Amino acid sequence: KSGGEARMGDLDAAELEHVIGFTGQNHHALTSHPRDPNILLHGIGHVVVIADQTDPHKQDLLRGHDSEVVSVAFSPSGRLLATGQRQSMHRDGEQVIVWEYESRKPVYRLTGVEGTVKSLKFSEDDRFLAAFGDGSGNGNDLAIWDMQNGGVAQFVKCPQNVTCMCWGPTVVADDTRRTKTPKYSLFTFHSVRVNVHFLEYDLRTMHYALKTQLVKFPSAGLTRTYHCCCLAPSLGELVAGTSVGEMMVFNTDNLIYRATLPISTNGIISIAACGEHVYVGAGDGKVKKLQGNDQYWTILDETQVTGRVTSLTVRADQEEIILGTDAAIMYTVRMSDLALRVLQRSSVSAIRGVSFGSRSDVFAAISADGTMSILDLSDYSVLASARGPCAASCVTFDGEDRVLTGWEDGGLRIFSAANGDLMGHITKCHRGKVSCIVVGSEFIYTAGEDGTMRVWSNRSLEFVSQFAEHSKPITGLVADNVHKNQVHTCAGDRMVITYDLKTGRRANFKSHKDGAFTGMCQRIDSEQELLTSTTDGFVLSWDCDVATPVMALDSGRRMKFMCTAISSGGRFVAVGCEDMAVRIWDIQTGEIVAACMGHSGEIKQVSWSPDEKQVVSCGEDGALCVWNFYLGGMDSARE
Repeated sequence: KSGGEARMGDLDAAELEHVIGFTGQNHHALTSHPRDPNILLHGIGHVVVIADQTDPHKQDLLRGHDSEVVSVAFSPSGRLLATGQRQSMHRDGEQVIVWEYESRKPVYRLTGVEGTVKSLKFSEDDRFLAAFGDGSGNGNDLAIWDMQNGGVAQFVKCPQNVTCMCWGPTVVADDTRRTKTPKYSLFTFHSVRVNVHFLEYDLRTMHYALKTQLVKFPSAGLTRTYHCCCLAPSLGELVAGTSVGEMMVFNTDNLIYRATLPISTNGIISIAACGEHVYVGAGDGKVKKLQGNDQYWTILDETQVTGRVTSLTVRADQEEIILGTDAAIMYTVRMSDLALRVLQRSSVSAIRGVSFGSRSDVFAAISADGTMSILDLSDYSVLASARGPCAASCVTFDGEDRVLTGWEDGGLRIFSAANGDLMGHITKCHRGKVSCIVVGSEFIYTAGEDGTMRVWSNRSLEFVSQFAEHSKPITGLVADNVHKNQVHTCAGDRMVITYDLKTGRRANFKSHKDGAFTGMCQRIDSEQELLTSTTDGFVLSWDCDVATPVMALDSGRRMKFMCTAISSGGRFVAVGCEDMAVRIWDIQTGEIVAACMGHSGEIKQVSWSPDEKQVVSCGEDGALCVWNFYLGGMDSARE
């Protein structure tokens, strides 16, 4: 059977419930809504996430970018939001998208910035949006767009790279003028200079014109790399953070440098002002609260977080600060006493595997940075975690407490799901990384990139036997549902092999000439056929008595299938596809019932919850996607 794909809107058996994946690697990729204190805006891979802090299940995802979203901004009124992406291999322009907040729909797709979009800033009346990219060795570009029509109001080629910027005070024309159009000022920071660009309406041309002036420095000059800047609480002042941990103060009325104040180590990376105070986030993980003006500032309080503070934004109620670190942790910080609360934890690297145990509300995940996490689906919090010595490669959640993990050093490590403690360890399980783990009643079965399948005692972890007939890495491993002495493997050598543990020999053999195997699972109905995903875009069903596949599922499009998993009821199979979608087939009809778009990188693994109501997928983009599945439990194969 071949299940052709219907229109995306017709495939509504699954819906994205939540995405976890804030990495904190980019300096301007997190901000809060200026009017609603509960709304956060950030990017996860190619996707823009609008999240509600009061309800972790409320997320809106905006899709329109074809590369990683690295900068985000709300307009001061909250009516618009802008998102910028990393330089794309597929497009030269339209790196910036402006969205309407209420409708969640794009308003403008903007060109004018070369390379990755490093920062986006709206003027205080929403009229203009400024952005700059990382440019090239000859400098970068500064673009200013008019939000009334989406056109480029001004474009500036900067010989010396802009590293940060902010809008200065907006001046409304006085009553003696015939026109009352406001005059804008935009400060841009370069290594050896600070420029202020005045945007003023020209009656002769009927357009806004740009005039640039230099901010005055001491005659000796100051060379700095600026990371961040904002208007200070005191009128007529602007503060900026540098790579050497200084806060520099400028007078915006006289356009003159005023002071350099050593604040922190490893640089000041983020900065924000609220009320009478300035808050700075540093590369040493410290957040400091300052008060003062001109040359006189006092550090009132400080707190320590994990990782470099790459983003810092003030909530609309002005009671808390939201900050993100490059350790993939999001915090809320109470302004009054800098008390911390972890809002979200993610992974800074690719998620290599996910697995459910016996519970449907808890699952395990492992990542390339060596982290094993147990997550609660009720609030997406981390219940327990552990770190390994290298990159993790696969995971199996056994029952309620044991989490078995495979590693690139060839080791097998067993952790407690309750507290993350190490419960057992096999040092050299395989030569090279462990690719698959399956747990039976008596034995633990492991497979590796060395092409071998090994059997270990479930109790003592002692070696029992091994089978080494594959010539390429094993990609799928299944302990037979009916015959407890049989184990099935598939590999990149295009072979499916069944081993008999009693005889210690191969019991069956299948091959596929057109594509390598990437994953395997087993049906629990019909003849207990094996299902394999392939690099040529099929899910093939294999009967032990037939040499060729007895059924083939495909999407109607030629693409690689990365992984596969069958639902607990046995009726549905989920497949991670090369186009970064998770597709779900109804095996009985051969039709696709859901096409789930949420990832922006290769999907590494999918896993079903035991109650068949949710699917969790993970990928190279560092994201965990939780999908609600609405056909779970209906007419299952067991019934």
